[in-house]
Amino acid sequence: MFFLFVPTFVARLSWIGMKTTDTALLGHSGTLYLTASSLSDFWTSMSGVFVNDALLGSLCGQAYGARNYDLVGIWLQVSLTLFSWVLIPVVALWCMTTPVLKHGFHADTDVANAAGYYAMVMACCLPATMLSSRLTTFFNSQKITGPSSKTTPVALFLNLVLGLQFVLGIPAAGIQFGFWACPVVTTTVEWFVTVMLLVVYCGFLKYHEKCYGPKLREWNYLRDVFVAPLLTDGTGSRFPYYDENIHPRLGNFVRLVVPATLALASDFWRMSAIGLLAGTLGDAEAAAAKGVGVFNASYRLAWMNLTIIGAFSSACVTQLGIALGTGDGRLSAKIRDLGIGSVAAFLLATTVATLVYVRQLASIFSNDPVVINLFEDCRMEMGLMIFFMCSLIAEGLVRLLESRVEIRVPVKFCCEAFPAACTRRTKG
Repeated sequence: MFFLFVPTFVARLSWIGMKTTDTALLGHSGTLYLTASSLSDFWTSMSGVFVNDALLGSLCGQAYGARNYDLVGIWLQVSLTLFSWVLIPVVALWCMTTPVLKHGFHADTDVANAAGYYAMVMACCLPATMLSSRLTTFFNSQKITGPSSKTTPVALFLNLVLGLQFVLGIPAAGIQFGFWACPVVTTTVEWFVTVMLLVVYCGFLKYHEKCYGPKLREWNYLRDVFVAPLLTDGTGSRFPYYDENIHPRLGNFVRLVVPATLALASDFWRMSAIGLLAGTLGDAEAAAAKGVGVFNASYRLAWMNLTIIGAFSSACVTQLGIALGTGDGRLSAKIRDLGIGSVAAFLLATTVATLVYVRQLASIFSNDPVVINLFEDCRMEMGLMIFFMCSLIAEGLVRLLESRVEIRVPVKFCCEAFPAACTRRTKG
């Protein structure tokens, strides 16, 4: 499991680094733009979570462990079929960000317009994000971690270099577009990573061939994703590949993925609701803006902590799925226990580190001394939020891998305490 942990950790750390880079760049562009991106993220994450597939890794791993290699590729196709349809309403909701914030949450007009622009540009990278995440899951389930561990550091580097230049004008001061360039840079980098996965790792290195044989290449994306589900008669006469391989598994996949997605979505919905409300509280508009900015940045810190935990959980996903596929119950129990123990140890260490170095972490996101002091004042509430949020997500992953998918009601007081504390500080 530790062999898989390192490349998975690198991949997840780089992905979180991209999100942290965006927040840091926007924080140094101005409080208004940090607030706009924060409110945009909170609104879009409420629907964007439905594009995530928490089930594919487990299904692919079990098929790979059972040496049913064609089934690994079929599950990939089933996932793409379902989530390509889910993507359509999600993109529509992202494009509605401005009116939702302006009329639903009474946000300032300039903030709502900037948030809407940010969300609409980021919506353009949703297809790339969905495809790249499915491909990396497909590879990781076969213990092929090179694609994710090599492409994401490249993405982090490009996002940082291009962001510094086009957002902040570093090093060439004459080429600077500020906030408006940030989502364009991120979207461009996301598409670059997806093309790199397809061209380098599928086109040249052929990493997909073992679990994507000649039979699976009969699948046609446009026909079997958008046409066949609407026009099939179920007999196999019009769409034989879809009727034989996709349709029989699609119903069971939906029944499993819906509760798994809702379990993950509960965290996003809770945090998004709190973040949106935090932006409407406070005695002064500037104080409220700083409060929501701090909350958004603290959420990034929580995801940075979750990076290490997620890397162990992801390694556990692959190993446990393969062990379940081979039918080795004793090995499955050992992998589960090792994963839980590793997660607990690292969660405690990273949470303590966040509390100790909170001022240094705050300076990444803003050079405003009021914001940095607000971080320090809320350090205990922030620690509780990070600890409980990360531990609950890790617990959910283990239960999902054991095929005990259920909707769980997480502990809320720790996550509610932090924004409440932010509000108290801004009022003072």
